[in-house]
Amino acid sequence: DRGFADPLLQWPTAKASPSGMAIIDDVILIANLRGERLRAMSVAAPEHSADLHAGEFGRLRDVAAAPHGGVWILTNNTDGRGSPGPDDDRLIRIDLPSG
Repeated sequence: DRGFADPLLQWPTAKASPSGMAIIDDVILIANLRGERLRAMSVAAPEHSADLHAGEFGRLRDVAAAPHGGVWILTNNTDGRGSPGPDDDRLIRIDLPSG
């Protein structure tokens, strides 16, 4: 034993490629480039996760707490790997689901 621990969660590359992370209250949020989703998990029970906005905004570069609640997500579709739309890249404010 070298002090290493097995991961609590793993995802296939097509659903992952994490690029940014924030902890807001008791929720860990992970932005994913290739997976094109925001992943949320509880600090108390990180072995369970939920995918939010999968495929809705394209590649997500980062996530951060927004003032007065909610979060900001940063899209990254104009770097030659995504499918850019006329409004990319964007900083988007979203509310987190309650509960």
